[in-house]
Amino acid sequence: MRKQSIIFIICVLLVTLVSPAITVEAKAKPKLSVKAKTMTAGESYKLKLKKVSSGAKVKWKTSKKSVVTIAKKKGNTVTLKAKKKGTAVITAKYKKKTYKCKITVKDKKPTVDNPVLNSTDVTLYHLSAPDEKEFPYDKNHLREYRFKVSGTKKEVSKWEVIGENADYFTITTYGLVKTQWGPAYVAPCVTATVVATLEDGRTLKATVRAYSELNIYIDSVFDSFEKQYITANMTQKEKVEKAAWYIGATSDYQAQDSEWYHIFTIHRGDCSASRYALMYMCRHMGIKAVACRNIDYHGQTLVKADGIFYMVVTGYNEPKPRQYTIYEMSAQGVKELADDNNMDLTYFD
Repeated sequence: MRKQSIIFIICVLLVTLVSPAITVEAKAKPKLSVKAKTMTAGESYKLKLKKVSSGAKVKWKTSKKSVVTIAKKKGNTVTLKAKKKGTAVITAKYKKKTYKCKITVKDKKPTVDNPVLNSTDVTLYHLSAPDEKEFPYDKNHLREYRFKVSGTKKEVSKWEVIGENADYFTITTYGLVKTQWGPAYVAPCVTATVVATLEDGRTLKATVRAYSELNIYIDSVFDSFEKQYITANMTQKEKVEKAAWYIGATSDYQAQDSEWYHIFTIHRGDCSASRYALMYMCRHMGIKAVACRNIDYHGQTLVKADGIFYMVVTGYNEPKPRQYTIYEMSAQGVKELADDNNMDLTYFD
C-alpha cells in the first residue's frame, strides 16, 4: 500500500511538470504571416511561416509559376515575385502539416507619359552691369528662368529659342534662359518662343518675353517730369520748351557720349544725346518729334507742336544749367532739313 502511494505521488509530480510544456506547445502552433495577399506585377513580398525557427525545414511551393514565383527560399521565409495578373496559392509544408496563402496579382498601372513644361509664359527683365550703378531698379524682377520638363522619362535632346526676337535671349543645354540685351525704348517688350525637343521628337513650347529695367526707369523719369512741370492748360509748344529746359537744367555736356538715356541716368551727354532725349520726352507727351540724324545738325530736333514745325536746339557745350533755343521753321526749311537728314515727313501727318 505504501509503495502504491509513492508511485501515485511521483505520477502527480510528473504530470505537474509536463503539463506546462504541453500548454506552451499548444499555444505555439505555426501559421503563415498572411493568409491572403494582393500584389502588383513586378512586386516582391516576403512570406513567413511564423512560430517556427528561422532554420526550420519548410517545403515551399507555388501553384502557378506564371503568376507568382518563389524567388528565394531561406528556412521559414520565402521571397515571392509577382509576374502577371492572376491568382496562385503558395503552400508551406512543415512536419506533415500544410499552410496556404492565396496571392492575387494585379497588372502594373501603365506609366503615364504626359510631358509638360514647368511654365508656358515667362517674363524676364534685362539689366546690364553698368545699369546696376546708374539708376534704381526692382531687384525682385526675374533675370533668368530654368525651364524643366516633367511627366515623362524621355530626356530633352535640345533646347532652343526661336522667333523674330530670338537673338535677345540665350538658353543653355539644361534649359536656363537669359536675356542678352534689353529691348529698345521704341519697342519696350520683345517676345520669343522656347522650344524643348524630346529624344522621341516631341516638342514643348513656351513664350518668353523681355522688358528693360532701363526703359522702365526712363518712363518713371518722364512721368515724374510731367507730373511736376506739365499742366493741362499748357500749349504743346510750352510743353516742348519745358522739356528742353529740363534737359539743360539737369545734365552736363559730355563730349563723345551719345547715349541719350545718359541724360537721365548719369545726367550728362553730348549734343546727339540731348536731341534724342528731347525727341523721346516729346513723344512721351504725345507730341511728334524727330531728332536730326546728320552729325552736322548739332543738338537739333524737329518738333510739330500745335500744328507748327519748330526747331529745338539743345546740348550746348557747357555745364548745367545749359541753354536751349526754339524757333519756327518755314516749309522750305523743313523740306531741306528732311532731305539732309533722310527724314520721312509723313510721320508728322
